[in-house]
Amino acid sequence: MNEHAGPLLGKRDSLRVIDCEVCGYAHLETMPNTDDLNRFYASDFWTKEKPGALARIEEQRKWWAATYGDWLELVERHAPGRMLMLLDVGVGYGYFLKSASIRGWDIQGIEPSLRAAQYATHQTGTAVWCGTWEEAPRLGVRTSCISALWLIEHLPDPLCFLRWAHDRLLSGGVLLVVVPNDFTPIQRLISTSGKVAVPWWFIHPTHISYFTPVTLSNLLGRAGFRVVERTTMYPMEHYLYDGKDYTADASLGAELHGRVEARDLAMTRASRMTFYREMAQNYDGREIVIVAKRDD
Repeated sequence: MNEHAGPLLGKRDSLRVIDCEVCGYAHLETMPNTDDLNRFYASDFWTKEKPGALARIEEQRKWWAATYGDWLELVERHAPGRMLMLLDVGVGYGYFLKSASIRGWDIQGIEPSLRAAQYATHQTGTAVWCGTWEEAPRLGVRTSCISALWLIEHLPDPLCFLRWAHDRLLSGGVLLVVVPNDFTPIQRLISTSGKVAVPWWFIHPTHISYFTPVTLSNLLGRAGFRVVERTTMYPMEHYLYDGKDYTADASLGAELHGRVEARDLAMTRASRMTFYREMAQNYDGREIVIVAKRDD
C-alpha cells in the first residue's frame, strides 16, 4: 500500500489531519491500530467517551424522530422492492432503527458495544447483532438499504466498508450515509481568525477520516455507488461566526442546539426537507447526508 501523504489541513493537540493525495480524502496523519479501535468501540465508546449520550438522545427524541423520518422518506423514494429491508451498521442505542420499524421497515442491526446493542434490542424488539461489521455474518438475504450514520469517519479504511455494503445490497439497493462536513470554508476561517477558544474544534481523536461533499461522493463512486439525494443538518459553526463560542462551553452548545431543535420542529416536514436539501446543494451544513444507489 502506498504511503499516505498530503498537505496539513489542521491540527489540534497531538492530532494532525492531512489532505491525503493517496486516499482522496482527509484523515489523521497517524493511523490508530485496528485491533485497538475495535476494543475501544466494543467497551469504551458509549461508556467513557459518550457517557451522557443516551440521556441527551432521550431529551431530543422528538427532534431525532423528525430528522430520521425526513431521511427515511428520501431513502424510500429510491429503495427497490415492496418489502423494505434495512440493515443499520453502528446501531448505537437503536433510535434510527426504531424510526425505520415504525415506518414499516423490516430491520436488522450491527453494533460493537454490548451495552448499546442490548438497549437497541430492547427498544426495537429486534435482536441486534453484537460485533463489528467485518465479523458480522450475512444477516439473511441481501437488503434494500444499508444505513451508516456517523460511522465511516471512525474507520481507517472507509472504502473497504463501502465495498462491503455494496456487496450486501440488492440490485439497485440504497446506502444512507451520514458523516460530519469538515474543513468547510467557515470552519477554516473561524479556526484561523482567533474567534474561538478551541481552533479546529471538530478534529477529534475518535474521528480518523474527514470528508467534504465532493470527497465523499468520489469515494462512493469508487465503491460502485451513484449519489441520488443530498441533505444536511444545521451548521452550528454559524453561531461561532456570530461570536457565540461554544467550543469550550458545553452548556452554551446545548442551549444553541436547543434553538435549532425548536426551529426544526416548528417547520412542516416538507419545508424542513426543502430547507436542508437546498442548503446541501450549496455544500453548506454541519453534516453530509447522502442517499446513494448501488450501480450494477
